Amino acid sequence: MASVVTTPGEPSGAKRHRRRARREAAAAVVKGEHAASNGNGEAGAAVFDSPEMIAEPAVIAPLRAQPQTDEFRDLLGQAVGLRLDTVSREFGGRDEMQVTALRNVTLDVGPGEFVAIVGPSGCGKSTLLSLMGGLDRPTSGHVYGAGLPLGELPDRDLSDYRLQRVSTIFQTFNLIPSMSVEDNVALPLTLAGVELEERRKRARHLLALVGLEERAGARASRLSGGEQQKVAVARALANRPGLLLADEPTGSLDSIAGEGVLRLLEDLNRRGATVVLVTHDPEVARHAHRVVRMIDGGAVELDAGKPTVRSQEPVDPAARMDWRDTLKVGLGSAGRRPLRTALTTSGVAIGIAALSLIVALAGGLQDALNAPALATSQVHQVAVYPVADARTPAFNEATLATLTRLPHVKAAWGQIGMTGTFAVTGPPLGGNKVSPNPAGALVSLPLLKASSTLPSLIAGRLPRSDSSSEILLTDSEAVALGYRSPPGAIGTQVSFSATFGSLVPTLVRNQVSKPVVLSLLVVGIMSGNYMPAGAPGALVPYEAMRGYWSNLARANAWKGGEYTSITLLADSGLSVEKLRQRVESLGFQSQTFGDQFRHFEDLLGKLRVALMGLAIVALLLACLGIANTMYTAVLERTKEIGVLKALGARSRDVLLLFLAEALGIGLAGGAVGALVAVGLGRLGNAAVDRLTQSVTGTGFDVFRTDVPVVLVAVLLAAALSTVSGLLPALRAARQDPARALRYE
Repeated sequence: MASVVTTPGEPSGAKRHRRRARREAAAAVVKGEHAASNGNGEAGAAVFDSPEMIAEPAVIAPLRAQPQTDEFRDLLGQAVGLRLDTVSREFGGRDEMQVTALRNVTLDVGPGEFVAIVGPSGCGKSTLLSLMGGLDRPTSGHVYGAGLPLGELPDRDLSDYRLQRVSTIFQTFNLIPSMSVEDNVALPLTLAGVELEERRKRARHLLALVGLEERAGARASRLSGGEQQKVAVARALANRPGLLLADEPTGSLDSIAGEGVLRLLEDLNRRGATVVLVTHDPEVARHAHRVVRMIDGGAVELDAGKPTVRSQEPVDPAARMDWRDTLKVGLGSAGRRPLRTALTTSGVAIGIAALSLIVALAGGLQDALNAPALATSQVHQVAVYPVADARTPAFNEATLATLTRLPHVKAAWGQIGMTGTFAVTGPPLGGNKVSPNPAGALVSLPLLKASSTLPSLIAGRLPRSDSSSEILLTDSEAVALGYRSPPGAIGTQVSFSATFGSLVPTLVRNQVSKPVVLSLLVVGIMSGNYMPAGAPGALVPYEAMRGYWSNLARANAWKGGEYTSITLLADSGLSVEKLRQRVESLGFQSQTFGDQFRHFEDLLGKLRVALMGLAIVALLLACLGIANTMYTAVLERTKEIGVLKALGARSRDVLLLFLAEALGIGLAGGAVGALVAVGLGRLGNAAVDRLTQSVTGTGFDVFRTDVPVVLVAVLLAAALSTVSGLLPALRAARQDPARALRYE
């Protein structure tokens, strides 16, 4: 509501007294206690209490006595006076046909007047109304509204004038179809930065005044023409205007609804509003106190009016739409085109998912290369084998000692393997039936502290030390021993009696003629995949296996062939290649798993470059999609933009609404893309684990999807989307309101 102007030095008590007097007068008007003359000595409030108004579907409901706590008794602000001095308006330019809509129009509309502007179609009536409402600027001449030179005002001040001083009731209603009735009425209040609860109360109150409180939650597109006109009237009263401009308000209504609108305008005029009505119907014009006829862009006064004043009480600086309301309205606009928005969001999600996976891949590989387990894995190991034509395809202790002394060797061990039979010593646990002496292989484990390539267990634990008399049975060997469930063998004692001192007896003829029995405690069950060629058998700690082989060698007079292969652990990844070259220079065969890992890393590097290119292309396409979506939205919502500006939205407000829509699309796409990246990263880690465990003995998170990476991805999507929507948003903000309202 308009603020009160005071003179310099006026006591603050006088200011409060004047404000209180104004509020009491407004309250008296709403309660029907203020009787304004209608020319016949009848009270102005009688419009609401007339039998005709009650009997027919009235535009405004009969007023009842409002409770003292009602905050919205005041429907109107300070009456606005208008003055036009030799105003002309021309359309067209160099490349268009020039049309003169108004020619030297001079007109005064005093505060509180009810003026009808009549004339045939195309005579300039609507153009004149647009100039009065600050929707258009004159080509020449001056337009004054509320004492403000409307043609010279900057866009910001002109928006404030439309928001606080004037409301337009359009012939085509100009409601936003996808919004609810209540949101349409509250839209001017939203633009004015009114708190949510307060604007809801006022919107419902205004809907009650026009008899549509029960339709508050319905979509505006589902209303009849008469109901939409009522909503337009309620919206026009939202910000307590002092000037009501009605453009053919009865043109789309039947006679009953049209008569109700005219009676409403008469009543609002009696309450103090300035009303300017545009019509081509002389019968409608009869409701006005003064008629101005338009002919070929010129104005002819039928009844002379009083000169208007130029200066009026100023209003408080207009508050503006809260950022939360900007986001809400912008995101709501995105939701009106679900399929198009979903496709655009998907484009953003694909680009962000690809980028997130690339970043996660880079981070995961770096962590994997720096992992402590990698220093004792097969990546740092050199496997040494006898040459193909060796007389005895095995190594002895002297060869192991020689290789251990090579430079850059951190640790060395050999693989000892033999074949024989197993047996259970003592009664089996759980009364299981035991098979007699199944055959199998017994193989040494790597050094526990020097290697991370230890088997994964199905049940139980690893041996406590390299010399402990403990054994890891394969699941197949446990079944062969008669255990119905392999884990049932844990805790039992088994014995092994070797028959040959090698895994392949035909290659190394270390036959056992004097058996030696080795008694061991079963501490774990593992898969047969960890045995050479997947054979059934067991793994025994390295030092315990060496001691058993030495006892057999002494008893059977073996002369060599202790190790089927030797493994050297390099002190760093950089020295693996040097160590391999030294081994081969000694005449041995060698193999490094680092070569395989480096090939895998090269493959991932190429894949990373390909994914980066894909991600960049996807993001570019997503940005183009957002720009196209927003540009199309500007074209589709041109009339809506005109409505927003007619209601008082600044260009900045329109810009922020469209940027909020683009931001919403970006945030949604970024969130979906980040979730997809997390899901694909976990699937990738599971797949890579299966490949790398056979090489490194442990799993690595190749895709490291950290929370900061996810947050940065979402923010990047939001930023790119907002930038992509900037140009369409600027186009929307620069729309001329008068031209936008005429857009079809």
